Amino acid sequence: MHARLMGIVMTGAMALAAAGRIEAAPSGGGPDRDHFGVVLEVDGEFGGDNIAQVYYTNGVTQDIRAGQGLTLAVGAHYQPASLPLDFTATVGYKFVRTAAYNTNLGVDRVVVKFTGAYLLPHNFWVDAGPVWHTDVKFNGDGYVPDISFDDAVGGSVGAGWRWFGIEYTRIRYKSALTGTVDGSSVGATFAWKF
Repeated sequence: MHARLMGIVMTGAMALAAAGRIEAAPSGGGPDRDHFGVVLEVDGEFGGDNIAQVYYTNGVTQDIRAGQGLTLAVGAHYQPASLPLDFTATVGYKFVRTAAYNTNLGVDRVVVKFTGAYLLPHNFWVDAGPVWHTDVKFNGDGYVPDISFDDAVGGSVGAGWRWFGIEYTRIRYKSALTGTVDGSSVGATFAWKF
């Protein structure tokens, strides 16, 4: 299911990019009129506290960190004609798995993000806003106990050019089993706005 959803999002984004209709911000300042459109977003993030360490039979180990993962998101954005701003709301699915093909060990969560971007000259931008992570679960896949974390609210800041950016998210998860866990992350974001 994860691979299928990722394939659908990436295929749609690539098809629209090939059609030449993707641009993060209009060139030459701002739009002639207010613009409301769709957003497709893919993020790759790293960081946070170590939740589990996996040991493989060949001696290699892998850490599963609370902030790491791949996020696939869709949403909407609004850009007023009178201001160099772009407001975005997205809902996404963030997940991380181990390198082992025969296990479902990893972390899943639903990410709701609201950002306001300030559009700079030459298609550069900076943005900031709140994020909400819900349905946060560590799946132990029978090797270790599953952990359900409480919903968490944090914030993100980012900067970029056109459809590519670097983003930092600060957020903490909490559960009865683990106490507070740092789920903060830094990563690359790719957002196609139509």
